[in-house]
Amino acid sequence: MPEEKQRKSIRVGEIDKMIETLESLERVDKTADYHKRMAIAYLKNFADCLDDKGVKTIKMRPEAATSSGAHNKKLN
Repeated sequence: MPEEKQRKSIRVGEIDKMIETLESLERVDKTADYHKRMAIAYLKNFADCLDDKGVKTIKMRPEAATSSGAHNKKLN
């Protein structure tokens, strides 16, 4: 079975898609809504910073391209 090609970079436009996706999510509760709004604000600031610098693509760190996602890890 052929190995999947690992993503090596992300286009800055994909950050805008992430923002749109978060904005389209329904409200879960007060705490989740707060964190969603903060994530949107940080992603918008990040995207604006990259736009100001003229960055169109960002390379991924090798360990990040193969990780399974921090949101799945249990804290306790």
